[in-house]
Amino acid sequence: MNDLTHPVSSPHIHDARPVPWIMRQVLYALIPAITVYVYLFGCGILVQLMIAITTALVLESLALLLRGYTLKAYLSDGSVVVLACLLALAIPPYAPWWVIVVGVAFAVLIGKHAFGGLGYNIFNPAMVGYLFLMLCYPAALSKWPEMSKIVDYPGLLESVRLIAAHSVGMPDGVSGATVLSHIKTQMVLMHTHSEIESTINFGTFAGYGWEWVNIAYLCGGGWLLWRRVVKWRLPLSFMVGVGCAALLGHVIDAELHRGAVFHLFAGGTMLAAFFVVTDPVSSSTTPVGMLLFGLGAGLLTYCIREFGGYPDGVAFAVVIMNALAPLIDRFTQPRFYGKTSNTKHI
Repeated sequence: MNDLTHPVSSPHIHDARPVPWIMRQVLYALIPAITVYVYLFGCGILVQLMIAITTALVLESLALLLRGYTLKAYLSDGSVVVLACLLALAIPPYAPWWVIVVGVAFAVLIGKHAFGGLGYNIFNPAMVGYLFLMLCYPAALSKWPEMSKIVDYPGLLESVRLIAAHSVGMPDGVSGATVLSHIKTQMVLMHTHSEIESTINFGTFAGYGWEWVNIAYLCGGGWLLWRRVVKWRLPLSFMVGVGCAALLGHVIDAELHRGAVFHLFAGGTMLAAFFVVTDPVSSSTTPVGMLLFGLGAGLLTYCIREFGGYPDGVAFAVVIMNALAPLIDRFTQPRFYGKTSNTKHI
């Protein structure tokens, strides 16, 4: 019987650091973003995290038992907890309880265990769960709290009451679209960016509040780089892909396309850069392949934001590149020393 923490399938990467240690570092890196979420939105995100983690652990246990594995060794690796946290941070903090339960269930059972468990999944499970929610329950993912200094968000007990209700999100008075969603809607109505900026809360260089969320993810990403949990090629190439595409679009027509800084600090850019595209199982593993993978994901993210039907293209971009990762690795394998492609035997 195969060990889920030491899969026999490729890539065979020997690392002295155990999986539980790596997952703890990722959880530590998420603390700044969770803190900013609580400051900006209230305690709803804490409730969502508790529901997500509990659901993930229960379903992970059930899947392991059905597959004949013992629980202690596999639950302790922390991978399913990271999955649950990433998905909880991607949905509105006051979405009803069943949204996160359904998303986590799909991510754990289909995105992870249907492919064989940790080390075998070809797609990022958190993004698989998020895409399922986006396609099946788009209204539930559109009710984000209004980013405003005058809104008094509920405490922990009130957050529990709101999330336990069956209504989709918070009341209209304190909920609305994200900056990316609002821009997408207004652009369809043929409004320019100078007109749009007068109708919503823009911050210093991105949407009010969202710039600080992305800065928090950037700080967490810095921790992961410092601890050598992630390699620099994937996050850097992803940010280059988003930034260069946005810069080009802004140069072509500044009234129709926002600049590079806005796109880098809006939506889920930094979350994707350091916590999603860096997944060692579903991303490319060769040095050149990592650069191509990140660059492709960044370009696709921008293209979907600007020309697609969804406000933020991170999840679609990552899943598409996950599907291409084996092909990228195949054609970017480094050459072994002492071997040539045309060896003649005399």
